[in-house]
Amino acid sequence: MRVLRFFIILWLGLNMNFTSCKTGSSGDGALVLVCGDSKVLLVEAAGSKDTVPTVLWNWDAHLADDLPAQYRKERFNSIDDCKAVNGGREIMVSSSSGAIAVVNVEDKRVLFFAEVPNAHSAELLPGNKIVAAASTAEKGNKLMLFEISNPANLFFTDSLYSAHGVVWDKHRKSLFALGYDVLREYKMVGGDSLFLISEVEIPGIGGHDLQMAPCRDKLFLTEHTGAWQYYLTTREFSKMEKFPDAENIKSINQNKKGRFVYTVPEESWWTYHVSFFNPAGKLAFPDIRVYKARWYNKK
Repeated sequence: MRVLRFFIILWLGLNMNFTSCKTGSSGDGALVLVCGDSKVLLVEAAGSKDTVPTVLWNWDAHLADDLPAQYRKERFNSIDDCKAVNGGREIMVSSSSGAIAVVNVEDKRVLFFAEVPNAHSAELLPGNKIVAAASTAEKGNKLMLFEISNPANLFFTDSLYSAHGVVWDKHRKSLFALGYDVLREYKMVGGDSLFLISEVEIPGIGGHDLQMAPCRDKLFLTEHTGAWQYYLTTREFSKMEKFPDAENIKSINQNKKGRFVYTVPEESWWTYHVSFFNPAGKLAFPDIRVYKARWYNKK
């Protein structure tokens, strides 16, 4: 009985460690990563008055001489995700043209690249691994697990129709993956494979973006009809209160101050603006077909 009580107390303590943070606290939230076409931009969020922002840093795959010609000219033509990783020192890039990459911010050197059909998201995993979501394509509709030091070696795949989002929860040691109409949870096995432990239907179809909340108590996700939050403790979905409702929200991300950055298509799948909520705002990008925007986090 004492042993059982000990584990219950331990579990509660661990749970409190990652659900007790409060939005409104200090944290990253001044800079935004914006991606589309062959480019990734880093801009200031300050102002957000539908102005063209100052670009502080950029990476253009077409100018990346350390990429093979096929990747440089073809496979990064439609960058659809960009995430700051490793303390903001590196940017993880996904392209629906068929590839993922990791780029060093300081010198723009490409540290890793691999072919991924219709790539829509990627995530770092323990053990020097990267998992990618390959969406609808002839060789897509699956999760793909690589090792950073050996990108040619595909360790593991698992079928997931219209795979669009992957998020690693370092506290629960779980990978969450979003497909067309399901949200899955995986555990790593032996350092080179994933084991599916649960699958739930999402409230809608066309699952698109998946992001962890700053307090790590829930996931934000979007699908064809709007934006939702999924509480990791109760495993329940709820519509995001007061969040601007729209179809086909391509990206959603919240910083520790509680402000959201998100993108909604204006033409087909792209937009020329990045939007903010709580407080509201907008930045204009007239020369790029923007797909997603993320807070540039340094943690």
